[in-house]
Amino acid sequence: MDMIFDTATGELTIDTADIHPWGANLRAVLERHGNVISLRGVAMRLSIKADDEKIFNLTLPPPNVKYTQTDQDILATGFCPWSPDQQIVVSAWCRTNNGDELTADASFTAPRPAQPYPSWMWQDGAWRSPVVYPDDGGDYSWNENSQEWVAT
Repeated sequence: MDMIFDTATGELTIDTADIHPWGANLRAVLERHGNVISLRGVAMRLSIKADDEKIFNLTLPPPNVKYTQTDQDILATGFCPWSPDQQIVVSAWCRTNNGDELTADASFTAPRPAQPYPSWMWQDGAWRSPVVYPDDGGDYSWNENSQEWVAT
């Protein structure tokens, strides 16, 4: 998931295309269009809530750091964990070097992992087979046609 500030258009956006059931890799991105960018006075913040509880907060520059300029597109990276079906709210804020303040927001439901078999049901945060996995220490694989665990 990217928080993107486009230096040509002055737009701040949140790209949620790369989210996963258990979280997302995060990037604070500058679309510089090949230019060296002055960062004097620039500040950015990204916060993420899951089911109304703050789970991630990023402030740039970090405490006791001053940015001057950059020829880099990625200012910071991180990872934010969540669980499938949680309601995620993402808020971004950016102050440009000329003092403009921009905001962007996104919200979504964290996706579930792919359903492994048509007969499996989502229960307690995981896909569950209609028949409990044998607990005899053996190795088994699921046979969807016979709806049973088969020794491997």
